[in-house]
Order: sequence, then C-alpha cells, then structure tokens
Amino acid sequence: MRRFLSVCVVLCLGLLARAEDRVHWEITPRVTAPGQPFRLQIMVESDVVLGGAQFISREIKPPRGMALRLSGQIIRPDSNEATFNFSGVAPEPLGEHVIPSFNLRFARKVVVVPEIRLLVSDQVAFRREAQARAELVLPDRVFYVGELVRGAIRMRGGEDESVVASYGLESLAEGFSMVVTAERQPLPDDLGQGLQTTFDLTPIREGAGEFSLNGIMLVQNGEAGAFNQGGRDRPFAFRRRLTVAHVPERGRPPEWNGAIGRFVAEGLQVSKDTPEVGEPIRLRAILTGDGNLDRILPPELKGDETWDVLPATERRRHAEDQRMFVYTLVPRLPGKLRTPAVRLAAFDPATKTFSRLEFTPLEITVTGNAPAQVDLVTADPAAPVAAQPKPATGLATPEPNRSSPFFRGSPDGSLGDADGFWSANATALGLVVAATTVTGVLGYLAAHPEIRRRRRARALMRGALTEAEACRRRGDTRGFAGAIVRGLQAGVAARLDAEDQAMTQSDVERVLPGADRARLDGLFLRAHADRFAPAAPLADAGDAEADLALLRRLLATR
Repeated sequence: MRRFLSVCVVLCLGLLARAEDRVHWEITPRVTAPGQPFRLQIMVESDVVLGGAQFISREIKPPRGMALRLSGQIIRPDSNEATFNFSGVAPEPLGEHVIPSFNLRFARKVVVVPEIRLLVSDQVAFRREAQARAELVLPDRVFYVGELVRGAIRMRGGEDESVVASYGLESLAEGFSMVVTAERQPLPDDLGQGLQTTFDLTPIREGAGEFSLNGIMLVQNGEAGAFNQGGRDRPFAFRRRLTVAHVPERGRPPEWNGAIGRFVAEGLQVSKDTPEVGEPIRLRAILTGDGNLDRILPPELKGDETWDVLPATERRRHAEDQRMFVYTLVPRLPGKLRTPAVRLAAFDPATKTFSRLEFTPLEITVTGNAPAQVDLVTADPAAPVAAQPKPATGLATPEPNRSSPFFRGSPDGSLGDADGFWSANATALGLVVAATTVTGVLGYLAAHPEIRRRRRARALMRGALTEAEACRRRGDTRGFAGAIVRGLQAGVAARLDAEDQAMTQSDVERVLPGADRARLDGLFLRAHADRFAPAAPLADAGDAEADLALLRRLLATR
C-alpha cells in the first residue's frame, strides 16, 4: 500500500511538472556595443495546443533608448510550440538593460515570459559606420510656446548596408503639435546614402514633457539595385525630454506680434506708383525667414493726414517660406508722399533676444487736386446789408392753423383719446423689452463662450453614447471604442478649452479624478491603434458597461 501511494505521488509530480510552460530566450549577440543591432528569439513550449498569438508587440515594453520590433513568428495551428523573432537596436548607455516580464497571449492561454537582459559594453568591436542607422535631428535647447521647430529623422546607410525604405512612423508628444512635411526623401550628397523624413513641431503648452518617435527602416546588404531585392527591417526609437516656456516679457517690444525665429524684411511693393487723390492702391509687405510665419499677426498701420489705411489681408507662400501682408491705402493729398511705416519685432530662440524689423518706406507721387473747402453759408459782400438774407436762427413761430398735405387744421381732441394709441404704444414697449432681453441673452452668451461649448459637447457625448450602445449591440468593438473615445474627448475639451483631437488619457484623468488609467489606455488603444498595428482584442460585456459608465459620468459632470 505504501509503495502504491509513492507511485501515485511520483506520477502526480510528473504531471504537475509537465503542466508548466517552458519559455527560453536567446539574444544574438549576448553582449552588444552601443547602437548595435541585435536579434531576440523567444521559444515557448506548453502542455496544450496554443493557437494563434495576439498583440505581441503591445505587451513588451523595452527600456528607454532600446528599439525592439516583432519581425516574425512561427505558430502551427495544432502545435504546442511557438517561436517569436524580434529585431532591435541596443541603447546608447553602457551596462545591463532589462526588458521587463511580459505576457504572450495565445488563443487558449497566456504564457508569462521572464525578464530578458542585454549587456551593452564598449569593449565590443563594432564599427557604426558599417551599419545602417537612424538619427534624430532636433535642437537641444528650451522651446517656446508658438515656436516652429524643424526636425528630421535621418536614416543613413553604412559601408555594408543601405537604406531603401521606411514606414510605420509613430509619435507621442503631449503638449506639442507635429506635422510631417516630407517623407522618405533622399539625403543630401554630403551625408551619404539614405533617406530622411522631416517634420515641424509646435509647442502649445508650457512645461516639461517627453517626446517619443518610433519607426522602421528597411535595410539591404550591399548596394541597392534591381538584382538585390532582399532586405530586412530595423526599428528605431527616440525619446527626448523637452522643456517649453513662454516668450519672456522682459525686454519685449510693444510691436511684437508673436514672431519667433529669424526673419528678414524683404521690402514693400505698391500696385501703382502714381495714383490720384482718393484712388485706392495696394501696399504689400513681404517677410521671409525661418520661423513661425503662420502664427504672426499682421502689423497694424494707422492712418494720418496723408493716408487712409484699410484693414490688412494676408497670404502665405509655403514653397518660398515667406509671408505677405497686403494693405489698402487711399491718398488724401497730392504731392510726393511716403508710405506708412511697417514695423514688427521678432524673438530669436537661439540667442533669447528680441530684434526689430522695419520695412523701408516707398515714395509715391500722388496726382490730382485736394478736395476744395465747401462754405455752407455764402453771401455777396458787395450787396447792401438790407438786401442780404436774414439768417434763420431760433425756433419757428407756432402756427396751429397752418395747413399741409398731411395735416389740416388743429386736432379736435387730445392724442390719448385717439383710437389705437395705447395699444400701439404697448406693442412698441413690448418690442423694446423683447429686443433688450434678446440682446442681453446674446451678449451674455458672447461673454461666456464656454456655455455654448459645453452645450455642444453634451450633444456630442449623447450622440457618442447612442452610437456606442448601437455598436455594442452589433458587436462592433472597434466602433464602440471609437464612439466612447470621441465622447470623452469632446467632453474633456469643452472643460479644458482645447481641441477635441488633442485630448489624451491624462486630460481625461484631470477632468474625472480617480478614472481607471488602464481602462482609458485600453479604450484609446482600441480606438486608434488600427492606424499602425493590428486590431485590438474584443472587450467583454463587463468592460463595455464600465466604459459606458465612464462616459455617463462625464456627461453628468457639471
């Protein structure tokens, strides 16, 4: 009996040992140089058939400065084994870097991968010039709100590799507005073979924040050509801590109108050199340079005794990096006149100083005659005094019996006894009161635009709630998450006085303290991840109810 129990215990221990998942990983090379590419292979063996894997790249969180991307996977439908291949680039700091433990989600179970460690050492022989590499070009200084910062990602080929393409660019920068200006453009000849993607970055909030940029470049061994089509992808990742401040008030000239950068006053142009008195002409002021040309307010010109100035219009030529301010001038006097002075100031973020710009005035020859002075009362000085007409002064003598086409004779009774007098006055008084009330309400709404914004946001949230419930009934999980996120962004933007599309999970937490950050991350991920990655996992009914409750809570917030 004792032997039988021992055998049973041994068999149970064997079964339990068999039930454990076995995970192995291997990095090639195990010790890398800073910035050196490496390969990571993860092998999984389980006691059950695993099925398909989902969202592998979203689970793994590489350390700062390390680029890592899933490059391939081998999973058979009826097998309990799986292999995942990752390509990456080692970070620049020396030492041991740890990839935290993460989950591999299969169709039938979740497998936990332990910590993965990579050692970066400067003792490894690695020639950076031989490998293709990506570089982030961005000024290393304090940025200013409203400034136009030009940046670029340079993907440079090496002696043994060339860059043939790039894709999958993703950016995350709270407090910044980013616009890609050119993609996959050839590098200048002095930088060698490669591609570059340029972008414009505009800070919109003061403070410190993290700017991250991820993407993938396709590299090829040897020279690129028609007979060398084989290539492999290599990820790149950049993270930069950026500080944003307001333009300093000390030393700020009164004519500063938001210009940040380095500009040149090219000159003035007029539509006609010899206008006549009272003839409108156009005055163009052309400003060129490197900076936030789109955000500069037109300089103000004031009229004087020689010119009347109409409000300015503007036009931007993006291809030439110039801004044109157009004014309408009307000469008031004949002769040689100089155009009004056009002045503005600019702030140089590199030197942190202000500079004044002034366009050189033009000399205009105005023809014609000045308007003659008109005498309202004229008299002949040679005529006798008695013959001159007596000026009409004072009030006329009342003549109640004087007849006219509209009134003949004096009234028989008082005006208050006339038919319809009181009703007409009551109607007029009611109209005045109604007009005053409407004017007051419109004025109050104009002085408090947040009322209209919040009313519009509530309408959008109600529509999003209805759409989300409809998507839930249809089983459309992606549409459900998109409707919830749009409703949250609209409600939060109305309270923070911002744009809907600029709202993030952090902004939702500011308006709804205590909101589940993990749930917010999941919502935004399911709503927007289809731009750069596979579709998000389906949410169960409990998650959907909690998501709807989050939007209803925001709708109920006053």
